[in-house]
Amino acid sequence: MMRTYLAIFTLLFSFGLMAQPDDEIVYYTDSEVNNSKFNLALNLNPYYSDMRLINNDASNSLFNTYSEEFDARGSFVFDYGLDLFYEVGPSFHVGIGVTRAHGAYTWQDVVLDTLNPSLLADNAVEISMISIPIKVNFTTRISDVFSLEVVPMVELNFLDQYNGRISYNDFSGAPADSSFNLNDDLQDLNWSVGIALGGTYWISNEFGVFVRGSVRYLLNDMIDPNGYSWPRETMLNFGLNTGLRVKF
Repeated sequence: MMRTYLAIFTLLFSFGLMAQPDDEIVYYTDSEVNNSKFNLALNLNPYYSDMRLINNDASNSLFNTYSEEFDARGSFVFDYGLDLFYEVGPSFHVGIGVTRAHGAYTWQDVVLDTLNPSLLADNAVEISMISIPIKVNFTTRISDVFSLEVVPMVELNFLDQYNGRISYNDFSGAPADSSFNLNDDLQDLNWSVGIALGGTYWISNEFGVFVRGSVRYLLNDMIDPNGYSWPRETMLNFGLNTGLRVKF
């Protein structure tokens, strides 16, 4: 009987050895876990850009009858940039970035000559700048793959282009269309504020796609008030803040 038990035990032990996997067991240590608190955000922002007047004081400007009575039609623009965020806490991130930002709008039916009020023209304006946004991301993780976010920001803007194109309306004897720029008369530094509301969908622990509604407002007039006399124009942009987030 003892020999029978011994034979059965030996047979079962042999099967157990055959059932063991050949793969090497890998042990992970804390040092191999990604504990970085930094992440990058690639921003691709479609905006609707519109113009606002701080006031209508333009008595010596080219358009000396510029006022809020004239209509300005906004246009769609596309901004792009990169942000670097640091995770202060699970729900609080701070970041700084760089953005190539734009604005565009058209003044419609502007009176260029007070002696000839029937001579009307449209002035199409295109603006570009380098912006340095400083952002705070308040985030709430509501699932393993999605987080809600509120992102207020302050931006330093360095305007580098202000191009206008004057197109005269249908009028007998109207001058030819013309272009101009005020690049040399732009403010050296302009501030803006904004806010974005939305969320991030996390494809993995390292990659996420974010979509937020966004609005930003330029606080100062774009043309230097000590230089070329011009209407005190500023901009309001609203649209989407979209892009890709990468943890590293």
